[in-house]
Amino acid sequence: MRNVSMPRASVFGYGLCLALGVLGTGCMADGSIGEDQASIASQAAVVPAALTGVKVQDRSHDNDNPDNTLYALYEVVNTSASAVPLSSLTMRYWFTNESPSDPLEFDCDWAQVNCTNVSGRFVVLSPARSNANTYLEISFGAGAGSVAANQNSGEIQTRVHHVAWENFNTTETYSFISDPSFVYKDTQTVTLYQAGALIWGVEPTP
Repeated sequence: MRNVSMPRASVFGYGLCLALGVLGTGCMADGSIGEDQASIASQAAVVPAALTGVKVQDRSHDNDNPDNTLYALYEVVNTSASAVPLSSLTMRYWFTNESPSDPLEFDCDWAQVNCTNVSGRFVVLSPARSNANTYLEISFGAGAGSVAANQNSGEIQTRVHHVAWENFNTTETYSFISDPSFVYKDTQTVTLYQAGALIWGVEPTP
C-alpha cells in the first residue's frame, strides 16, 4: 500500500494519526498514514480542538447565489490554558474559481488584530477537490499578537472577489457558510493549521 504523508510537524503528525483512530491500520512513525486511511481521515468529523485547544468560528455575511463576492467573518478561538501566537496559524477557505482568467483579489475590511497584520494568498489545486479548485490561505504577522487562553482573536472581516467582479456559484464553494442567523459557530469547512499541520476542520475530498 502506498503511503501518503499528511501535513505535519513530524511528532504532531503521529499524534494526529493516533487521534484519528488509525493506529495499527496504516499509522506510520513519521506521521504518514496509508492511502485508504487518508481517505477515511479526510472525511472524518471535525479534528478535535482538544488536540491543541484552537478552532475557527465563522458567520455568514451574505447568502446570495450567484454572488460576485465571497464574504467571510472569522474568529480564532483558543480554548486551551496557554496563549497561542496568531503568527503560528494559517486558515484555508476552499472555493471554486469558475473564472480563472479574471484575477482574484483578497480584502481584509476590518480586524480587531488590524488588517495590516492579515495577509492572503491564493493556491490553485491540481487536481481539484470536491467543491474546490482553489483555496485562500490567510496568515498573520507578528503584530497580530497572541490569542490569550480562553479568549478569541476578535472579528476578522474578509472578502474574495475578481478584479472584474465575475460571479461565484456559492453552492460550489466548499467553505461558503449559508446561515441566516449571522451567529458565530464552529465551522468544519474553514480549516486551521499550526506550523503547517492541520489542527481543526476537514479538508475537501479529492
